[in-house]
Amino acid sequence: MLSGPKGTEQELISQCSICGRIEASFQLPGTTEKFCWGCSADFATIIVLTDTIDSATLAGVSTDDLRSELCDISRRMLERSQSAELGND
Repeated sequence: MLSGPKGTEQELISQCSICGRIEASFQLPGTTEKFCWGCSADFATIIVLTDTIDSATLAGVSTDDLRSELCDISRRMLERSQSAELGND
């Protein structure tokens, strides 16, 4: 367990809420889930991309490249999750 100021203690190692791997974990602001390094970065990027796509759509700007990037990241997360399920970490 990581020790810090009162109320900030966290376990360093836990199961990722997305891919299920057991490794160093991170909790993103506004979430209760814990994520591995790869999933936390991808999840945070998806949040930003989704907001950006929404804003671009409202502004009438093309979102094709943003949507393509969102699909790539989602695919990578799915592959990571399936790999962990099969034990191919």
